[in-house]
Amino acid sequence: MAKLLNNKQELAPRFPRTTLVSLLLPMDAITYFSFREELERIKQKLLELENREKIIALRELTREEAKEEIRQLFKSGRTLYYSDIAEELKLDLRLVVDICRELQENNEIGIDEDALARIS
Repeated sequence: MAKLLNNKQELAPRFPRTTLVSLLLPMDAITYFSFREELERIKQKLLELENREKIIALRELTREEAKEEIRQLFKSGRTLYYSDIAEELKLDLRLVVDICRELQENNEIGIDEDALARIS
């Protein structure tokens, strides 16, 4: 028949001591995991932005050739931004801005006030 164990000496060998681990983390560990999660979110955003970058191989034209191509582009009647022109014609942005300002001073092109109002 089964014997009833009822004193500590008899129970001790059957149930060795175990250490208990607190389920509550120290504040440093909580802070660490919070920063780690935030860092992972930032890394993901950077990867998304990196994938959106465009690489444009610029063409080498004389200033006069570039000016003529910009004139032709404006003949389409579209409202164009400097970045649109630079991307479409594969020209350096500084050159595009400089030429457009020159064309504007010579009254060959003008500023679209409606487009300007939409940006503001």
